[in-house]
Amino acid sequence: VERWLATNSGIGSLKIDFTQTRRMRAVKVPVSQEGTLWLDYANHRFRWQTGEPAQTIVVSLGENILIIRPSGRKYEVRKAGSGSSPGMAALANGFPRTLPEFQRKYRVLETRSEANTRRIVTRPLGEAGRGVESLTFVVDAGHHRLLGLEMDLEDGSSVHTVFRQVETNVPVTLALFQPPVDGYTETKF
Repeated sequence: VERWLATNSGIGSLKIDFTQTRRMRAVKVPVSQEGTLWLDYANHRFRWQTGEPAQTIVVSLGENILIIRPSGRKYEVRKAGSGSSPGMAALANGFPRTLPEFQRKYRVLETRSEANTRRIVTRPLGEAGRGVESLTFVVDAGHHRLLGLEMDLEDGSSVHTVFRQVETNVPVTLALFQPPVDGYTETKF
């Protein structure tokens, strides 16, 4: 854990291109999407976007998250970790950068080696853990960089996210974290 966290020191922002695969008990074929995650550590900002053009946008608003579906011109503000987005609260404030921060946010269930990776299996603490069975950080065994996340949810579904490209200290604008909702309808997804 400490070796992985050390790779985050000195990083002010991240841009991560990912492929996400969701498996649900009621659906036989997994659903895969590509997306981008932006983290601005200096200002505690987060944006998770799937699709290009964006199909879903999630940004942090303190203890709440804003979910936008541009195609339907709808949005929802909800408490992070509630509703149909369990696990989002665990990600909404970015990845921990120090061991004390990690220990405040996660309880380690186990660590294990698999091929060229180390898996840090955790349970998010507090509201961030609502609906989450486990959150696994997949770390490169040689360079100790985060390669992806594996989230198993209490409803039996899972979300596996593989990082395709990670850019550090990228310029991020305030507008990226404040997508406009003018002309959109507030709803409950």
